Amino acid sequence: MLFWAFAQQGGSSISLYIDRFVNRDILGYSVPTAMFQSVNAFAVMLCGVVLAWLVKESVSGNRTVRIWGKFALGLGLMSAGFCILTLSARWSAAYGHSSMPLMVLGLAVMGFAELFIDPVAMSQITRIDIPGVTGVLTGIYMLLSGAIANYLAGVIADQTSQSAFDASGAVNYAINAYVDVFEQITWGALACVGVVLLIWLYQSFKFKSRALAVES
Repeated sequence: MLFWAFAQQGGSSISLYIDRFVNRDILGYSVPTAMFQSVNAFAVMLCGVVLAWLVKESVSGNRTVRIWGKFALGLGLMSAGFCILTLSARWSAAYGHSSMPLMVLGLAVMGFAELFIDPVAMSQITRIDIPGVTGVLTGIYMLLSGAIANYLAGVIADQTSQSAFDASGAVNYAINAYVDVFEQITWGALACVGVVLLIWLYQSFKFKSRALAVES
């Protein structure tokens, strides 16, 4: 749920940041802000091949352990993406605007992160072969990753609002708000990685202990 609340910033606070503080000019042509939404789709398509190689099924190992590892990697990539956006926002604060390649890189990393969350979660739900349960769990997942996550995304994006800025300090205050929000999301996603890694280590330890017990 928190992952998608962070990811949904792409259509709100991140889009507004791009429109206001990113240099979108290429050879005299200004790239529309809406076109940056396509970076996510391209990242998903191009990185899908890499993902298929990275997380391909192996003969040995425990499936549950691998699942938590994928979640940790996805959250880590989300944190890395917002870390890049934080650097971009700090660049804007110092020089008035940020470079477009840096922004594209951050969005691409965030798009790559999605491949480790949604497909993995949905595949595990569909593996539950109990009549009626799969549909209910899918609905709950959609509720958490959709409606509730979008609400939280709006709450987060609202922290970058300029409604209370005065005329003289509006620009500086605005970019500082983006720096703060992007940095907080970076650390928030990193904290989620820590929690998932603890679960991953626990599951791995339990799996190894069980394997040793069987051998003995």
